[in-house]
Amino acid sequence: MNTQFVLDFIPRRMKELGYGRNYITRWRHLQIDAGTTLKIDAENEYYYLIEPSSTIKVESKFGLFNVNDTGINEMQYEHRGKIQIENLSKTPQLVLFIQVIPQHHLK
Repeated sequence: MNTQFVLDFIPRRMKELGYGRNYITRWRHLQIDAGTTLKIDAENEYYYLIEPSSTIKVESKFGLFNVNDTGINEMQYEHRGKIQIENLSKTPQLVLFIQVIPQHHLK
């Protein structure tokens, strides 16, 4: 998924989920040390994986992204909940996400 696509996709996805325009977006540029796992608690947020390398694995309740696992039929770029980002490489890796935080407005 590239940046242009996800920026076009987010408004439609948020409308589909019932948030309309009530959300904020953040660019998340994470550096993960060699062979380590970063955990993110995103229960009320959505993380969209941007142009990932083949040296990372991302897992959440929404699914799995790991191009090295031939048993996966479909890679997931949208993640939510407890997200684990694993660097499968022996060197530090950069991982890009666009984070979407829905705003719950009380009436």
